[in-house]
Amino acid sequence: MVEEQFVVFNIGKQKYAVPIKQVNEIIGYTIPTKIPFSREYILGVINLRGKIISIINLGEKIGRESEKRNDEQEIIIIEDREGVFGATVDEVEDVIRIPKDSIKNINYDVYNGNEYIIGIAKKDNYLVVILDLNLFWRKCLNEIYN
Repeated sequence: MVEEQFVVFNIGKQKYAVPIKQVNEIIGYTIPTKIPFSREYILGVINLRGKIISIINLGEKIGRESEKRNDEQEIIIIEDREGVFGATVDEVEDVIRIPKDSIKNINYDVYNGNEYIIGIAKKDNYLVVILDLNLFWRKCLNEIYN
């Protein structure tokens, strides 16, 4: 059985996961410097060891309300060929293994525009929505620059 590892996190009462290979690191909340005229979901930028990194409010962008104040949240740092960005989440919970064959595709007619959703998996007694944050970031960049 082929398994993949995922980082599980919460936004509000919903559990999400991202493939561990997309996660560079997880840091405590750092107050971003606001950038004038940026989209509402872009909180600003931070300096992380000499790199300027855009920070997005992931919950706001995907329509989920956070249950924590910003200073109680964590930031997942994602790095891919498009660059580096950070996404705020309420809490990083765990790293889990999920068998590939237990990840179910979703009906894209219902979730139109959410092509960054890899699928949904059942883990223990809960469902987790698995996101491709690299694709999500590219979609955000496309929205910003077009």
